[in-house]
Amino acid sequence: MTGGGAEPWPDSVATPRLLLRAFRHEDVPDFVPLIGDWEVARWLARVPHPYTVADGHDWVELAARNHADRAALAFLAVRVSDGVPVGSVGLQPDRLQPGLDRPDSAEIGYWVGTPHHRAGYGLEMVTAMLNVGFGPLGLSRVWAATDPDNLPSQALLRKAGLRQRGERRQDFPARGRSMSAPCFEITAAKWPARREGSA
Repeated sequence: MTGGGAEPWPDSVATPRLLLRAFRHEDVPDFVPLIGDWEVARWLARVPHPYTVADGHDWVELAARNHADRAALAFLAVRVSDGVPVGSVGLQPDRLQPGLDRPDSAEIGYWVGTPHHRAGYGLEMVTAMLNVGFGPLGLSRVWAATDPDNLPSQALLRKAGLRQRGERRQDFPARGRSMSAPCFEITAAKWPARREGSA
């Protein structure tokens, strides 16, 4: 997948409290217990459960390849104050549309470890990635699908400026089933107003 005239993809993104950066093999012992927690994994569409150390190392390799190929952008969110991982956020570009040299929309995904819930990290991560999506990646639209019962995630998306736009069939391997998932989206045209707090 090529990036056309887009700016280079960032290797990291700084927020007021977090550094969003590439996953590293030395991070595996720290993030596997977080994403391996059923209370986190149960809401994630593409995460196996149980989640093993081997899964963690495989993910580090895959995330690096995806970044190099511009197939997906995935960051580990670590707290600036102490370097502790709190979660992850990423963008998965949609398939190329005819006549385009790069995708113009992407799915955003994220998770926050249970010990770090209700601290505002999720919104901080999502907002930072929307800046990346509508900035260096040059996207026109970012969307997300959630488990219909995951009301906190839906509330987070609304706070970030996304609005519900129908539903889609989504597989949830950790639950061993698929379901109709609410879909949320925001466009590049709407993002500047949301970013400046006027939407």
